Parts: sequence; C-alpha cells; structure tokens
Amino acid sequence: MSHLSKLALSKTSQKEPVSPIARKRLNLLRKLEVQIDAAEAELRDEEFLEDIRKWVRGEDGERRQITEQRKVRKWWWQHHTGAWMITLRDGAKELPLGEGQASIEVGEMANLVDTLETIKSAVLAGEIDPALQAMVKTKPKTPAGKSKI
Repeated sequence: MSHLSKLALSKTSQKEPVSPIARKRLNLLRKLEVQIDAAEAELRDEEFLEDIRKWVRGEDGERRQITEQRKVRKWWWQHHTGAWMITLRDGAKELPLGEGQASIEVGEMANLVDTLETIKSAVLAGEIDPALQAMVKTKPKTPAGKSKI
C-alpha cells in the first residue's frame, strides 16, 4: 500500500485565482475576528491592541520585518437613543447592508460579541455577498499595449 493512497488528493492549486468577492469575504472574516477580540476586551474593560507586521529598512539598508501594536478602529458606536450599533466596513467605506440600511442595532453592550458572531456566521453562509459585490470595483480593460494616458 502506497503512502499517497492514505491521503486525500485534490485538483485545486495554489495558483488558481480567487474571485474578488471571495477575497473580500476572507478579509471581512479576518477583520470580524479582530473586532470580536476587541469587543471581548472592551467588555472586560481592557484595551485591545492589534499586532501588525510591516517591513522596515534598517540603518544598514537591509529590509526586515517587525511587529508593532496599534489600536483597533471599533466598528460599534452608541446611537443618540442609547442603543449600540455596528457598522461593517471595507477599509474606510461602510458596507451597504440593504437599501438605506448601513448599520445593525445591537441594543445593549452585552449583546455585542454575540451579534458579531452572528454577523460572522452570515458572512460564512454567503448572506453578505450582495453587499460585497457592490463594493467590488470593476476596472475597464485597456487593450494590450495601450496606455490610459
């Protein structure tokens, strides 16, 4: 019996292109994880800092990767009525959730983590895909060898 016969082989390849919506969905899921961690820290009355990696050039001219911490921009805010709200974001832009609807009402702060988990489940189920499709920019294709200038 060969060793390969024990493994689950697949036709997928790392070089297969990922659709723009799938890329945005994965990015939204990563950001939701950070928001959930930040919300849990907020409920414990702690400050949450996100670890980011970036490349810097040292004095010797060599590039190296460093890890820094920065504050997380929270997606939740308190409405003037006292209810807590969540606005999903794609970068600096708000994610449109429906016609004229850009935020989700949480109610009390204690419901924040559960609401974020529900949003995460909705993203995994593909329920947010129409909103992500609206955020995908389609670039007009220019003929080969022609510049836009």
